[in-house]
Amino acid sequence: MNQPVNIDARSRLLAKIEVPGDSFLDTSLLSKGIDNYHIDVRLSDDFILYSREVIEKIAKKVAAGKRPAGSSDEMDEFRTSYRDMMTVSLHRTKSDLTASQLQVLHFGVVKFLLKEVRRALSKLNDETEAAVAQQQYAGSRSLLATQERLAWLRKHHDDFLFRANRAVFQLVQREENGLRELRKQITPGDTSDILNVMFNPMLCADSPIDIGMLAECYALWPNGGKGFAAINLRLEDTLKLEVPELETRALKDDVKVGATEVFDTLHGLFSSQDILGPSVDQSTTLTESYGWLEHPGNVRALLDPSVQEKELRELKDSLGIKGQWELKGELKKLKKLTADLRKKMYTETEFREAVACYLLRGNWSTSDQLLLDIRIACAYIAGNDSKKAIGRLDQSREGAVALVKRLDDVTSQLSKVIKEEGDEYFLRILSDLFRYRLHLKYFRFAHRALNRINVITEVKDIQLARAGGHLYELIDEAELKEVTTVESKIVRHVILKADVRGSTTVTRELLNQSLNPASYFSLRFFGPITERLQTYGAVKVFIEGDAVILGFYEHNDAPNHWYTVARACGMAKEILDIVISKNAHAGKTGLPGLEIGIGICFSDDKPLFLFDEDKPIMISSAIGDADRLSSCSWRLRDGYEGRFNVDVLEVNASDQQHGEKGEHHLTYNLNGILLSKPGFKKLMSEIPLKKLKLKTGETTETMFVGKFPDLQGKERDLVIREGRVGRWQDGKVQGDHGEEVFYEVLPNSKLSSQVIDLSK
Repeated sequence: MNQPVNIDARSRLLAKIEVPGDSFLDTSLLSKGIDNYHIDVRLSDDFILYSREVIEKIAKKVAAGKRPAGSSDEMDEFRTSYRDMMTVSLHRTKSDLTASQLQVLHFGVVKFLLKEVRRALSKLNDETEAAVAQQQYAGSRSLLATQERLAWLRKHHDDFLFRANRAVFQLVQREENGLRELRKQITPGDTSDILNVMFNPMLCADSPIDIGMLAECYALWPNGGKGFAAINLRLEDTLKLEVPELETRALKDDVKVGATEVFDTLHGLFSSQDILGPSVDQSTTLTESYGWLEHPGNVRALLDPSVQEKELRELKDSLGIKGQWELKGELKKLKKLTADLRKKMYTETEFREAVACYLLRGNWSTSDQLLLDIRIACAYIAGNDSKKAIGRLDQSREGAVALVKRLDDVTSQLSKVIKEEGDEYFLRILSDLFRYRLHLKYFRFAHRALNRINVITEVKDIQLARAGGHLYELIDEAELKEVTTVESKIVRHVILKADVRGSTTVTRELLNQSLNPASYFSLRFFGPITERLQTYGAVKVFIEGDAVILGFYEHNDAPNHWYTVARACGMAKEILDIVISKNAHAGKTGLPGLEIGIGICFSDDKPLFLFDEDKPIMISSAIGDADRLSSCSWRLRDGYEGRFNVDVLEVNASDQQHGEKGEHHLTYNLNGILLSKPGFKKLMSEIPLKKLKLKTGETTETMFVGKFPDLQGKERDLVIREGRVGRWQDGKVQGDHGEEVFYEVLPNSKLSSQVIDLSK
């Protein structure tokens, strides 16, 4: 095993080994609460109410040996309240919360649920104890049955805790799956690592070696889980020796630490210290790093024969005969390494029990576990101390006889399975061990975060924390409005200016044909625009025959509607569609068509309003800016051959018209939409935009593609072209385009559809 090896062949195998990225939380981003240590968090009242109802119901079912699965009104309300609370919180990352802060605060939800499950089980225990005391005093005939129930609750407490927690977090995780797209939109740089930490199944258990959790989610380690530290150490020692090229980090840090973590509210750090060692106090910066032994996929990449054979086939042509023999030699060494690990880590008896546990998975219910501990069942199947195992089973209880029959059926399969698939099952054990190591570190990292959070539910504590200005509230939209101490205000706005050209000519032609211009424009232009205002959250600032000015406002108390630029772009596309449709109709009736240019400007400030009696008049520099973007220079309107609807040209400094009326650029906007640079920058903060390169003719265009929600929640496509500003000199375009850019919102067209298809 320790002979020199060919570096090239070995490198090909080791190149596939991966290492997970570090986990990181900075709690210094949040202020300390009323005890000057914890971060005080208040959760939605509805979420707390429905959580307690659902958790008590689940706890009672689990304690009665029933499956907590299924649907109910309470569960639906619980899930809805969680979704509402987290949706509002995610949208608040645009205003008063950062994504990093929300990651920390999210652990408040986890801590509340974990504590509530414990409280619900403790309540069942207390109620049963009280019943015992009352029945003893009254001399009730039910005393014996109640005492047995109390003993039952105490004996199976850890199993009940795991199963109840698991059921609750599966409900939450289902809602998180529905929030995935929103998370990507609002916090595109956010990592899914923290969610993996939160929904780590180990967090549901009282201890990392809880037998029910091991049987359901990992593997049966020797000695009922207590032997994990020993087999893990043998694994580390062997791999350090046989694969020295890879850094094999010890899972347990035996270095003496100074200060350990200050709090351990749920005892997670204490319960894992035999495996991980004592937890050093990380103060405000929480980190966890991982090695290659914490990536489950590495087992298959390195030791799975089927993967190795595939590797050999793929490299056959490139390696040549000599290289193939060298690689085959490496694969033989790895196969021997697998066999060596199996002998060092598991005795034959322990291995049989571990495989038996896998065979029972998916066929082992809550009621089975309450009849017989799964470790005893695995020992029975493996043929280890079978009389003692069955002797512990009360076969007079319901389901006991059927359980023994199922165990006997599995027993008859075990030897054959081990003979034919033993190596595969060992690789499965190793994969679960790597995943278990990863989740152990998730477990420690999560408990560090939980120990820094204080979920406040008492009214007086909420008032005290809020008075100090150090209360963080994860609440739904209705509650957010209640706690907002300032009135709703516009904090930013967008102006859309549509410069309508040709309306005078159309009006004259309509009058010449004795038609009604007012009804014509109302039914075919202004009416359709008005109908679409509500869809995009637009308000009328000014509308008349040759101008349409719309406003889009962002209010401080509604961060979930901060899509003003995206929705203005959507509204602009609708207006273009209306004009195109109107022109098509005009052509059929012999009337002239309309020409339009649309400009969109964003202002990172609130507009000012004057009032003409009760009618508001907006004062905003964005109106003038949008007017310039929507216009089309008279020098470009006729005869300019642009490939797109929008173009921008810089007037050369030597041109006699340079600086005329304060302008240094000529804008070409014929049935197009021009978006300001600040508007594009704001759009990038609203939605994720995918950048593409598209060849059109002899040039390559830069496109940005994204989706945004309208006010009805419908997802709409958006395509933005990044154009290059050209040069204008002596009445014509000169040379190539420069480095300065502008942004055109593409209308609904074949080109837009092509770009959207390419982005998928």
